[in-house]
Amino acid sequence: MTSADAAWDRAAAVASDLKHGTWEAVETLALLALAARDRPKDAALWCQTAQETAARLKPGGWASVRALALLSMATRATPG
Repeated sequence: MTSADAAWDRAAAVASDLKHGTWEAVETLALLALAARDRPKDAALWCQTAQETAARLKPGGWASVRALALLSMATRATPG
C-alpha cells in the first residue's frame, strides 16, 4: 500500500464517522469526491453524500458559498 492509499483510507474512514450536517461537511465531502477521481464509485458516493447534505442546509455565508463552489467542481469532475 502506498502512502497515498493509506492517506486516502484514513481520510475516508474519518469522514465516514463524522456528522454530515454542516457546510464544512459538504466542503470536505466534495474534496473527497475530487480526490477520488481515480476511484469512480467512491467519487460518486462522496459527491452524492455532499449533494444530499447541501440540500438540507440553508445557504447564507462564506462557508456555504465555498462548499457549494467546491461541490459544483466535484459534480462536474465525477463521472456519471
